[in-house]
Amino acid sequence: MLMIVTVIPATAFSITTVEIKEPNTKLVSSDVTTQTEPTSPTPGHMTTPHPHPDLSTIKRNVVTPPDITVSSMNDIIIDMLEQVDPSIFLGYLENITSFGPRVTGTSACVAAAQYIYNQFQSMELAVRYHPWNNGGYSSNNVEATINGTDPSSDDIYIICAHYDTVSAGPGADDDGSGTSAVLTAAYVMSQYQFNYTVKFVTFSGEEQGLLGSEVYAAQAAAQGWDIVGVLNADMISYAVTQADGNNLIVFENTASEWLYTFTSSVNTQYYDYIHLTLHHGGYTWGSDHNSFWDQGYDALFYFEYTETPYYHTSGDTLAHVNITYGTKNTRLIIATLAELAHPGYPSNPPAAPTITGPTFGLVNKEYTYTVVATDPDGDDVYYYIDWGDNSNSGWIGPYNSGTQVPASHTWNSPGTYVIRAKAKDVHHVSSEWSNPLTVTIVINRPPNKPTITGPSNVKPLIQYLFTFNTTDPDGDDIQYNVVWGDGNSQWYGPYNSGQSVSANHRWIRLGTYYMKVRAKDQFENYGDWTFYTIKVTFSFSFITIQNNQFNQIIKQKIL
Repeated sequence: MLMIVTVIPATAFSITTVEIKEPNTKLVSSDVTTQTEPTSPTPGHMTTPHPHPDLSTIKRNVVTPPDITVSSMNDIIIDMLEQVDPSIFLGYLENITSFGPRVTGTSACVAAAQYIYNQFQSMELAVRYHPWNNGGYSSNNVEATINGTDPSSDDIYIICAHYDTVSAGPGADDDGSGTSAVLTAAYVMSQYQFNYTVKFVTFSGEEQGLLGSEVYAAQAAAQGWDIVGVLNADMISYAVTQADGNNLIVFENTASEWLYTFTSSVNTQYYDYIHLTLHHGGYTWGSDHNSFWDQGYDALFYFEYTETPYYHTSGDTLAHVNITYGTKNTRLIIATLAELAHPGYPSNPPAAPTITGPTFGLVNKEYTYTVVATDPDGDDVYYYIDWGDNSNSGWIGPYNSGTQVPASHTWNSPGTYVIRAKAKDVHHVSSEWSNPLTVTIVINRPPNKPTITGPSNVKPLIQYLFTFNTTDPDGDDIQYNVVWGDGNSQWYGPYNSGQSVSANHRWIRLGTYYMKVRAKDQFENYGDWTFYTIKVTFSFSFITIQNNQFNQIIKQKIL
């Protein structure tokens, strides 16, 4: 927004030209202004507004907007708002300001228009340059369109901003912020369909007097476009105090009062996603919305609560914008535009996924689950798992429809957890939640030390019976690990907790052996070892008996 006025200094008779903002600012110098109160800004270089045409010859919509209530809040719009991230807004703003000052007619302005065109094109929107000649200037507006799906309606809704700047600076706030809002809206809304046509338009020539939007709106009226509402974003990102960041001014004329009431209702009902208080600005001809008013179309003008002191100066840079504030304002405009245009999903939702996996587990142990869903359109699928402990997997994927996908989780506290999953396709159309899967997580205790019953003095080569017994404090099944002390060991089980287990063993050589036994439960939690000493000895009678047995074996083999 630019205003050129002639100032005659009191101390001299020379004439100088400076850029100022009225009436809500005081002139401090040629390039710095200070805020007095949040009232109407002024546009372009015009000292008076455009004369209004004869509106009796122009079609004007008579609109009775629906009430926006809690019960009518739209999950699709909530999906949209949750996608409006400050990093997206900042990314567009960084790219726009990287061209430097974008004065209409300069190569920087042309490059910025090409960037905007390419972004719209990458979103697979119908995009075009809208060339104009006006006031001795030539340039292009850039327009992208989502055509409405209702064949009985030719209603059009527009979000717009201007991408040109004055020569002093890169125009981060004026109006890189509005341009970023338009691009962010296009990025999010391109993933959906709408009953009514939505257009995303960025204008040049605003700083020279609303030149680009003047031609655009006039041609739209001449062609009989049924534009129901226009949402203009110009300077929406300056905020240095809490009050700045929580408030927003919205300007309208009398005919557009319904549209202000509508955006106010949207702001109220989606407040948890927006967090703004709106202020009724009334009439101002301060930006491109005025071109639509001149043609009999209804429009709003969204403007920051406290006007930036860096307006039209070299200080209007990224360092002096508030990305969080700009993002909040963008969410409001998107929610209003989407509610007006009646959103719908561009595809059929995936079937509710199934989730399978363990239903019992231990604290601090990782468990793997499998989710799977099919998409009726064959689209790739993302999955989101709520683990029931105030944590989730985030959206993972995409995966081919019908592909079983593993996901792992560890619970840090004992308890009963209800896990569930949902799926969405690549168009962000979400399924219903899966049936819940209940998982019980416990703190597992190891089995107690086993008891060992059996002889401690044995003879070599003779089988001896040993019995082992222990209990598990959690009642888990038990396996016994028996180490015989002679290089042999074996696992026995599983057995019920408290069940006695018997095993035979013999030792070949004489000596002292240190037998040991421990138990583990079904969750691989090991108890302590129990040690038992075995002495293998012999007597003369034992040797005679053993020799006789040996001789009998030899004789049998000879015969």
